[in-house]
Amino acid sequence: KSILRIVAPATLTRRSFSPGQVVAEMSKKVVVIGGGVSGKHAAEDIAKAQGVSVTLVMPSKFVEWPMGMTKVLANPELHYKALATDPKLYESPKVTYKYGVVISVDPAAKQVTFSDSSNLEYDALVVATGFGMPLIYPALGATLEERKAEVAQAAAAIKAGGHVAIAGGGIVGVELAGDLRVAYPLKKISLLVRGQILTQYPEHIRVQVMATLRTKSIEVVTGDFKDVPTDVQLQAGSCTVGSKSVSYDVFIPAYSRGPNTSFLAGASSVLDGKGCIKVNDFLQSTGHPEIFAIGVSDRDEGFIGVVKLQNQWKTVVKNLSAHIAGKALKKHIEGMPFMKRPPAIPIGRGKGGWALFDFSQMPPPIKCCCCGGLGGFPCCPPLCCAPCCDPCCCGTCCGPPAGEGPARCINGFEFKSGGFHYKGLGLDAPKQQTM
Repeated sequence: KSILRIVAPATLTRRSFSPGQVVAEMSKKVVVIGGGVSGKHAAEDIAKAQGVSVTLVMPSKFVEWPMGMTKVLANPELHYKALATDPKLYESPKVTYKYGVVISVDPAAKQVTFSDSSNLEYDALVVATGFGMPLIYPALGATLEERKAEVAQAAAAIKAGGHVAIAGGGIVGVELAGDLRVAYPLKKISLLVRGQILTQYPEHIRVQVMATLRTKSIEVVTGDFKDVPTDVQLQAGSCTVGSKSVSYDVFIPAYSRGPNTSFLAGASSVLDGKGCIKVNDFLQSTGHPEIFAIGVSDRDEGFIGVVKLQNQWKTVVKNLSAHIAGKALKKHIEGMPFMKRPPAIPIGRGKGGWALFDFSQMPPPIKCCCCGGLGGFPCCPPLCCAPCCDPCCCGTCCGPPAGEGPARCINGFEFKSGGFHYKGLGLDAPKQQTM
């Protein structure tokens, strides 16, 4: 009998055959850690290559689209829209899936260790684990039932509480405060900020946002944090920001905890002081060339978003394949280098919301289409665009790209955008009860 009947064909690459001799080479093993959009696309693209077996490591056996989660906390009945719960729909047939929490990586042994003490060996490793943010992202290893219960419990506390305090003046904190305001027009909402809000943005935009927050009765409390919690609090408490004492019924930290790379802390020459993977121009670890990073490296591209991540995973896929083949690697080219901050700032979506489009960060075609954010001249939208521009993203004809119009324009995209990447999102709608 042929030796190919004994060794699994999926692990072999045939090179040449002669009578009485079979030469077979074990395929290269690639492990991708990270169940988000970067890990998904990287794993699927790497799996297209010949002679490579790819294992995608995901912490939980479901997918949750993070862009929709601030809206979900204000409207928990919409949680299903951000979830893909059927692995048969979101898994790729060419990729092997391992569900579990990684606790360490040994670059010398080229081995990944999990919380259940199991191991995975690799020839090349891709780390695309994203950043941590309590409540906005599921806890590592959470089951679907645990995650649904966590979101439901938090949303119930928010609904019942008189005062919700949100720590963080970045885009997520501002967005969460706005979504809560749209859902709860009379609830007291405070943003707790160490310095100033939206530090990535120019002063004139921050002034607009601050004025809107005041109009919507969202209090901004600034100053040094004293005894401010670092985890979600669903019971009443208090803290001090600057010289002001803040009492709350619900407290939500809405700021990044840094990259999810603690499992690499024991590996020498991998992480910098912020927990980012130190990489070269090829997004390759400077200390271990078989390790590549997407979205969690020390490379600064302004912000982490799909428009940046897409070029990163494409670079990693090409350079990982070149590394395995012993070929020259190519330098990474940043995606949309003119965009250094998120181009949209939503303070609530839909009716009652407010959003601003920062056209200085938009791609040139959009700048031309929308007349550089000036609202069009002499009339925008023209008749040929009217069917696609209701509501107009500029709010009114010849109006600025800020206000309720943009908020209505982007409403729903927080869920629809996930469908570009994952099959099965939003299919697990709750069934109506019958009498």
